Amino acid sequence: MVIGICGGGNIAHSLIGMLGSDEANEVRLLTRKPEQWQNQIRVIHREGVDFTGNINLISDDPALVIPECDLIILALPSQARESLIKQIAPFVAKDTWIGSFPGMGNFELICHKYLPIKEKNIRIFASQRVPCIARVSEYGKEVVMTSKKDNMAVATLNPALKDNILKLLARLLDMQILPLNNFLEVTLSTSNPILHPARMYALFKDFKEDMAWSINPTFYESWNLESSEILIRMDEEVHQLLKKMPFDLNGIKPLLEHYDSTNAEELTQKLSGIQAFKGILSPMKKTERGYVPDLESRYFIEDISYGLILIKDIASLFSVATPTIDKVIYWAQNLLKKDYLLDGQLKGKDCGELLLHQSFSISNTEEFLKFYQQS
Repeated sequence: MVIGICGGGNIAHSLIGMLGSDEANEVRLLTRKPEQWQNQIRVIHREGVDFTGNINLISDDPALVIPECDLIILALPSQARESLIKQIAPFVAKDTWIGSFPGMGNFELICHKYLPIKEKNIRIFASQRVPCIARVSEYGKEVVMTSKKDNMAVATLNPALKDNILKLLARLLDMQILPLNNFLEVTLSTSNPILHPARMYALFKDFKEDMAWSINPTFYESWNLESSEILIRMDEEVHQLLKKMPFDLNGIKPLLEHYDSTNAEELTQKLSGIQAFKGILSPMKKTERGYVPDLESRYFIEDISYGLILIKDIASLFSVATPTIDKVIYWAQNLLKKDYLLDGQLKGKDCGELLLHQSFSISNTEEFLKFYQQS
């Protein structure tokens, strides 16, 4: 099988290791930095045996990487997907599966806008969360996988072929692949798009431009009660939105249930004690006066502008009140010096740079529901 990996981060390195360790797979890498990659990726597996994955082709040219691919996986930030999909669109072969790990951020709408889906029978899928927790130790050469998950939930816009992609991913990744009922269970997943903003709000809500920290605090190990309380309230608002949908969206579990907790105190203990998250620092950068929030980190750009705000966009379509989500967005946009949310609505002057549903010719609930009925 010819597999194209698009990206160069932690998950891309890990996928190359997993997929490239099987000689039956031809792994191709599309990256902006081909000169920084070697033809093998070593995976240091903290929970098992280390292994190595081969890369058969490394290039920044989609015309070389994408043709003949049976499976294409995007493992890159949400804000980079639209540009990438437009680049690869002319070269995607007929009957190709294209997916994203993970898939929130309107990945499915981007695919429908730019890919010749009907003409070439292109199949779309995405995961609700990533298949592992990993950190690149040497770019283009080595990655440390602190935890590989036992299972991963996947949705597809091709329900008649759901069993095909589930079986394929299960074989390739050697893990259980759980079926989701609807692609909205990816789009509205209550993972990073509310998890990270909740913690950042608790950490940085009082930040002023003349402030700095003497150290960069750990993101999860120092997780506190306020972070959990904000997270729970945002999660409850998302679940109020889910109740408005005429679909089975039981694949999105309340976060308290997901983390086997019953209240904010237990959730705080759970999140601060996850072994795979040990050592992960907060999104900060070092300056002359100390550590300050890194407003260019993916925690801000991906999880706010391409995560939490897109959840707010759908909530607005269905007239669902989101006071806690709004509070976090107002705080974040002030820090980012952006104007997105105005009087509780996404009508600020900077909304044109976002991937809101209006960008995909969806302006009301009827059009929204019609699109997701197919999944």
